[in-house]
Amino acid sequence: MREQPVTDHCRLCHSTNLRPVIDLGQMPIAHRLRHSRNEQEERYPFEVLACGDCGLPQIVKPIDPDILYRQFNYNFSSWKPEPHQVDELDTIAKFSKHQSVFEIGCNDGLFMDKLRERGAKVLVGVEPNPVSGKIARERGIKVYADMISPAMCHDAVAQAGKFDLVVSRQVLEHIVDFENFFDCVKIALSDDGLLFIDVPDFAPGSTAGDLSVLWEEHVSYFTEPTLVALLARHGFEAVSVKKYNFSGGTLAIAARRATRDVTPPPAPAGVGEKFGQRAREYGARLRPILAKARASGAEIAIYGAGCRACTFTNAHELADLVDLSVDDQKERQGLFLPGTGIPIRSPEDLAGKSEPLVCLLAVNQENEAKVSSRLRENVKRPLHIVSIFAPSDIWSELDRLEAAAGSQHG
Repeated sequence: MREQPVTDHCRLCHSTNLRPVIDLGQMPIAHRLRHSRNEQEERYPFEVLACGDCGLPQIVKPIDPDILYRQFNYNFSSWKPEPHQVDELDTIAKFSKHQSVFEIGCNDGLFMDKLRERGAKVLVGVEPNPVSGKIARERGIKVYADMISPAMCHDAVAQAGKFDLVVSRQVLEHIVDFENFFDCVKIALSDDGLLFIDVPDFAPGSTAGDLSVLWEEHVSYFTEPTLVALLARHGFEAVSVKKYNFSGGTLAIAARRATRDVTPPPAPAGVGEKFGQRAREYGARLRPILAKARASGAEIAIYGAGCRACTFTNAHELADLVDLSVDDQKERQGLFLPGTGIPIRSPEDLAGKSEPLVCLLAVNQENEAKVSSRLRENVKRPLHIVSIFAPSDIWSELDRLEAAAGSQHG
């Protein structure tokens, strides 16, 4: 890790006061599952820095999007339950007529479809992914198949007029150029229109030291103060701030053009440094506990083969400690986790054995109870289930695992 701040600038406030948070070294691309254990794969530097002035943790040197999103044809909205969706729609309805909607990163159009059910008449989306964009078009939504640009927004406004509502959900954390993003928002949005943004909330994971919240696609890691500061910098003020237990934590802000100068909130002190230290401490405790469990004859499995599982197993160097991953998605079964080469199997592979099983839950907290219940029902051998993702109390879970591993070893 660098001892001195680097000289690149912060993408939010343009300060050069950037400080190291954590350096994960050379990491594979998390969504690119291997087809064989020995398949060669590219690795890229993965270093997170935090701005000492505005507090935003960020990847200053991200992977080239042409490399990162090559062969990236997953479509997320259709299979990932969104328990917070209704409350987001209710929030939008409280502050906007939303007769006309422009969504940046509309994916398969599911959210706009829900807005149409609530009265939206004009629906226009931006989605560069051809697979999900095609599904959105089949829903009757006009979709621009490119990255957002001022020219595109001018074209959309020329055809449909200014929009009552501009939406961007789980997109801003992927964007390097905030100036371009907000220039586009201002072109598309009517003067009294509503801007609705939701992003992953870094706060729960950073407090716990949960490395799985880091993902090379997410080049910025927002908390409420940093997202409010970004909006203020571009002339918007929040009218609603909501936090949800979705996908490790989600932050949603509805905002309007500011009618006065908005002072950004002060930067949270030391968020990055504390996170990096806590994450290293967690890994230093986890590895020997898993090694002790294996030495006592237990099988170690990780339930889930998503991007968070990839980051967790690689960053904590678990290739030789985890026997297999299981995942409910049939498309992933038979493949291997990036980096570690851990084989991905069906959850049914956990049944029919006799040795004790330690199962690390690499699922979001909103799904943990359902998965745990299914495991207890189907696995008829000594079973220890461990939550490894924030906002669950991952440190208490580690204490429980350590006690169990110690008693088995004894």
